Amino acid sequence: MSTGRVRTKKKSSATVYDSAPTTSIESPPVRTSVRQVKRKTETEDEEDPSEKKYKKCEKAGCSAPCPVCFASAAERCARNGYTSRWYHLSCGEHFCNECFDHYYRSHKDGYEKYAKWKRIWTGNGKSEPSLKAFMADQQLPYWVQCTKPECGKWRQLTKEFQLTSGFAASYRCGMKLNNIVKTEGPDQCSLPEDMRVAEVSDHWWHSMLIIPPLLKDSPAAPLLSAYYPDCVGMSPSCTSTRRLPPSSNSMKMQNSKSPPNVTVSWMCQYFQPFYQPNECGKALCVRPDVMELDELYEFPEYSRDPTMYLALRNLILALWHTDCKKVLTPKKCAQHIIVRGLVRIRCVQEMERILYFMTRKGLVNTGVLCIDPDGPLLPKDHKKSVVVVGSGPAGLAAARQLHNFGMKVMVLEARDRIGGRVWDDKALGVTVGKGAQIVNGCINNPISLMCEQLGIKMHKLGEKCDLIQEGGRITDPVVDKRMDFHFNAILDVVAEWRKNKTQLQDVPLGGVLTLLGP
Repeated sequence: MSTGRVRTKKKSSATVYDSAPTTSIESPPVRTSVRQVKRKTETEDEEDPSEKKYKKCEKAGCSAPCPVCFASAAERCARNGYTSRWYHLSCGEHFCNECFDHYYRSHKDGYEKYAKWKRIWTGNGKSEPSLKAFMADQQLPYWVQCTKPECGKWRQLTKEFQLTSGFAASYRCGMKLNNIVKTEGPDQCSLPEDMRVAEVSDHWWHSMLIIPPLLKDSPAAPLLSAYYPDCVGMSPSCTSTRRLPPSSNSMKMQNSKSPPNVTVSWMCQYFQPFYQPNECGKALCVRPDVMELDELYEFPEYSRDPTMYLALRNLILALWHTDCKKVLTPKKCAQHIIVRGLVRIRCVQEMERILYFMTRKGLVNTGVLCIDPDGPLLPKDHKKSVVVVGSGPAGLAAARQLHNFGMKVMVLEARDRIGGRVWDDKALGVTVGKGAQIVNGCINNPISLMCEQLGIKMHKLGEKCDLIQEGGRITDPVVDKRMDFHFNAILDVVAEWRKNKTQLQDVPLGGVLTLLGP
């Protein structure tokens, strides 16, 4: 009978609990683990499907209201549905937790592919290989712009498509892998552009980028083999960006004061756009892994992470020195920007700004170029009037470059000829230089650039250089050597005289010789 009372009391207790659910809270059993409680909570969540339609991105400031997985690698990929966590690469590019596990977990099918990429990245790059870097470098789809002037819309390619510069230069809306444009159905250019493209131009979009863009197959790769690819804006996973292994000879060259000039077969031997490691003191040469002060002043948004700027600047310099006879245009540069994801759109937009800056700086699009008057090198807001005094080499070069910028230029010269100290005489039927004719320091010399553009070959002077007298007679070598000795002795005396002088103005050599006496 006592058992019946106990049962009755329990039943009564249960009845009281059911009648007042809002004021009584049932505590979990004492022996229940946290894992069991979590599993029970997930089961209760599954009973309400209306709350599991989607989950927002946890990245603060992400504008994507409903993320969509671009990877679609796992069988249980969330796509545009629910996942326990969204991984953010940019505003508009996410992958789900199921695809994360597909590559990250060692028992999954995609792990071997991720591990192989990781070995290549670690052996060639300097940055830490992460799964987000793998997804950005290998899984994001390419974006390409339609080359029709009346269209210009950006289209997303399939994930399996490998973009090349040739395909980017000739792409039309609806073009497939075999370069055939789809003709059935409506005009492909009339289809609307993806809404995510408009957000890329906003100033805040770059700040929401998790992985900086690293270019594939950059033209600058052969010139930067001594650097880590990811330190100069290139992907370490490409075969063209394999870093040269350090050897004893290369270490000696790096420790020397004058490292050798690194050139390639398709570039002029007098061009060196980039410093090699531990090298300095060359004109018109830049560090490929560091922004200079004027660059930081012009592009302060890249001061924290200059990867995108370095990638585009190095690409522009390499393209210019590849073919300096033609004007380097934004269109030509854009087709060589090979990088996955929406960030390629941003790179193409930023590249135009960087190209104009480098043109103003005189690093590209300079020398003897034929410019269309209707298509100046700089935008139309640079139209001004300039007066250049003197028609020597410097004045003529400045006037030509300003004219190429789209400015109105007037050159004033007091003599009856142009050229200044460069004065050639053709009275004998051949060109004889009566003035400047020897180029000292040919690396990155503007004269070397103009000779390359005009197809003029420079001849290297050896130790023996005969002096020609009147009538075409060669000076006696003994007399030539004696004169050379006395001339160098005079220069040494003048240099010693200058050490004790405080004046900063230039003094003619003849005046100094008069003061010093015989």
